[in-house]
Amino acid sequence: MNVIPRISVFLVNIFFNSRYRLASWTRKHPRFGRFIRKLAFDGDDMVVIPKNNTVRRTVDLDIEIKDADERNVVPSDLVKMVLRKSDKIFIMNFCLCRKSNKCKDYPVGSGCIFVGKATSKIPPEYGRFASPEEACAFIDDCGEKGHVHIIGRNKLDSIWLHTGNHLDLMTICNCCPCCCLWNMARDIDKDISDCYRRLDGVTITADTETCAGCGICLESCFVRAIQIREGKVVLDDAKCRGCGRCSESCPTKAITLGFDPGVLESEADRIYRLVNQ
Repeated sequence: MNVIPRISVFLVNIFFNSRYRLASWTRKHPRFGRFIRKLAFDGDDMVVIPKNNTVRRTVDLDIEIKDADERNVVPSDLVKMVLRKSDKIFIMNFCLCRKSNKCKDYPVGSGCIFVGKATSKIPPEYGRFASPEEACAFIDDCGEKGHVHIIGRNKLDSIWLHTGNHLDLMTICNCCPCCCLWNMARDIDKDISDCYRRLDGVTITADTETCAGCGICLESCFVRAIQIREGKVVLDDAKCRGCGRCSESCPTKAITLGFDPGVLESEADRIYRLVNQ
């Protein structure tokens, strides 16, 4: 019996709320930062998928996109493209972050999806294997509940699940704004936070004429990429990960996310190959 994942869950439950302090230490102490980067984030490549209802198309689609209706392409189709290529898919029956944070606003049962041959080492009581169709339906359900999808290679998951080579496990997170581990990107060493990035083809703009300066968008931003200056919104494009929560929460629709669906097929192929080489 693999007891390490069970020990990991116990320890994360205890230390989860220390993540911001630990993240800040990686900036204050460069040697510590380099150690943590090598230990827990080496080779990571995580992409934030904007919420479907927060984006507008920025180009006319003139290429064929497989597994998606060209007339109704949405960002989460990228995740589904990866899932439909995969034959080993494991759906967690809990989210470790929400469980550890005792989340009261989002369901703990909307856990991660893991893909790759390393899924065979995940304790069976943590979830179930699923078909691509079941996994795609799960993604739709998580989207309807307000989660943001993050997909890619995340070494931390291979560590706490003790699945071996991190090149054999892909993570699809379904994140809430209050509990997401990657909230620490705003405090952590830049070389680590750069592993967690915006989807190619997503742009963000702010209309200062429309902005009412209410500050609601500040509360929704994962990475503190928004400020209110002289009563108007100011966006830090370099920090923004394009999740779309600010656009969704803005009462005057002053913040707009643009989305180029033409990037989906190539990006889905690239992400799939991260753990299927």
